[in-house]
Amino acid sequence: MSILLDEADAYERGMDDDLTFQTVRELAGTAYMAGRSAPPTAVEIEAVAKKLLWWDMAPAWEDVMPSEDCFWTLAEPGMRANYLRDAREMLEIARKAVSE
Repeated sequence: MSILLDEADAYERGMDDDLTFQTVRELAGTAYMAGRSAPPTAVEIEAVAKKLLWWDMAPAWEDVMPSEDCFWTLAEPGMRANYLRDAREMLEIARKAVSE
């Protein structure tokens, strides 16, 4: 959303009409909220699931820290499914909180 606000700020500097700038900000906010109220995408869910798995596995490693992708690749399919389910639930809760 910061890109939209940066563009709105640049637009404001070029315009004398505060009403027009306010409209741009409102449109940016409306677009952001519409995106947040949409269901989570598979890419978002997988990214959050990988991060959750990494947070759970990281304390066991001391010297070398494998990447999120490494843990994800080594995880059993059932374990991945659990993390995907948890990630989906977390994203839905977060989006519901944003829309309220």
